[in-house]
Amino acid sequence: VFVFVKNGILDSIQFGKDAYVYLKNPPPEFLPKAGVITISGLAGIVLARKDSRWKKIAYPLGLTALGVTVCYPAQSVVFAKVTGKKLFLVGHQTYEAVQSLWAKDEDVTKLQQESKAVTQEDKKDVSSMKPESAVESRSFNRTESSPVESWSNKDPVPSTGTAKKPKFKPDPKLMDHGQSSPEDVDMYSTRS
Repeated sequence: VFVFVKNGILDSIQFGKDAYVYLKNPPPEFLPKAGVITISGLAGIVLARKDSRWKKIAYPLGLTALGVTVCYPAQSVVFAKVTGKKLFLVGHQTYEAVQSLWAKDEDVTKLQQESKAVTQEDKKDVSSMKPESAVESRSFNRTESSPVESWSNKDPVPSTGTAKKPKFKPDPKLMDHGQSSPEDVDMYSTRS
């Protein structure tokens, strides 16, 4: 228990130091995005100030989530996929548990075997998606050295499994290329 608590405290301290370094010299797009997210959360608080307790919780959380989705669309898609898979897995397990209450004994063993097969498949799918890597690559680890790298069709989440699912790739026409265009890729040099 001591080692677990010690590692948790050290991780928290390191996260605080990393956050301090990041916020000390933030990228130019960070502060406007943080402002949009904060204002949307405050708007939720103002809209629900005289309503029920449920609305006082739901409005700020919903509008903050909407602000995050607008500011970070790629990370939101990855998060939604992982969360959807996990919710489907929990729902399926709950359905199997409730169904086993009314099933006969011989049907219960069949249901358990089917449930294990579906659960293992879903766990493989969920474990192959890692939202942390997408969030970390956009927030703390600023390693992009040129606009050319941002135009590549790399997936924000590296695939670790053999899942053959379509990956999210943003449309180059909708991406912000600053004052350049994707057709001018050959005009830029990259550092290695």
